Amino acid sequence: MTNKADYSSLKASEDIKERLQEEFPTLISLAASPPDEIVRRCEINRSTAERLVNQARKLLGKAEPITAAELLEQRLAKPRITTSSQQLDEILGGGVAVGAITEFSGAFSTGKTQLAFQLCINVQRSFDEGGLEGTALFIDTENTFSPARVAEMSYSFTSEPKEILKKIFVSRAYNADHQVQIVQKSDKLIRSNDVKLIVVDSMASHFRAEFPGKDNLPRRQQMLMAHAEVLQRLAEAYDLAVMTTNQILSNPDSLLSNNIEPALGFAWGHRPTHRILLRKSRGTTRIARIFDSPELAEREAVFHITAQGIRDGPPLDY
Repeated sequence: MTNKADYSSLKASEDIKERLQEEFPTLISLAASPPDEIVRRCEINRSTAERLVNQARKLLGKAEPITAAELLEQRLAKPRITTSSQQLDEILGGGVAVGAITEFSGAFSTGKTQLAFQLCINVQRSFDEGGLEGTALFIDTENTFSPARVAEMSYSFTSEPKEILKKIFVSRAYNADHQVQIVQKSDKLIRSNDVKLIVVDSMASHFRAEFPGKDNLPRRQQMLMAHAEVLQRLAEAYDLAVMTTNQILSNPDSLLSNNIEPALGFAWGHRPTHRILLRKSRGTTRIARIFDSPELAEREAVFHITAQGIRDGPPLDY
């Protein structure tokens, strides 16, 4: 963030400032938080929380509306993370967007986790190379993170893959509550290590397993919505990209091709900014299709999963 306002500008007692900064390390993370969450996490009354949130928004210049032209200029200025596939980058508007949640859904072996690994590598590269010169936080819900595979993919860019691995922070989430907690407590890690990418692989695993049936649906949806809200807040507060993977399920009433659709229902479906469906084709070929985005047209791209990672063309021995 380029805004220079910080907690020293906030009109509050030192004790309250310390409590706030412990839970919300940046002023923008405070400004983006609902008062009820501040009350719960900082043990202050609601009127004080509302006053401080409003004060933070004014200090950051976010209390007043801006023109659509200014908003466009801001968004065009934001960098994106390359996927290492020019075709895939093209339909994504240049790569995976900062300040947004981008979801990749697909069946087993369609490339979701491989894309996540590639982004964890690419986020570390220079801006000129399609990176953000930052680190990655990988939240692993299915025990699928493979340092050996990431190292193999890293050899395309460095002879020392361990240096790449040192800049990927892996958190194993053991259940839905733990997954939510990791995200809620990630501010310090993000700030102290310049995290520019958060990966959740996968979003659906724990929630589908722990909240089966219609009776559990309201609680699952409420928990998911709150989880997504925090992810979006982090994306905006720290100018980072959020990439999530999702499972798919069969639905005879689906409007999508092959009667398949991403899991987690309508409540979650409204949270990702960009939603991409992946499907497997012949050999190493994968097809990505944008099916829901406020700014990207519904288009398809072909990419390949090679030993070197995500690429436009097939491997040489294909």
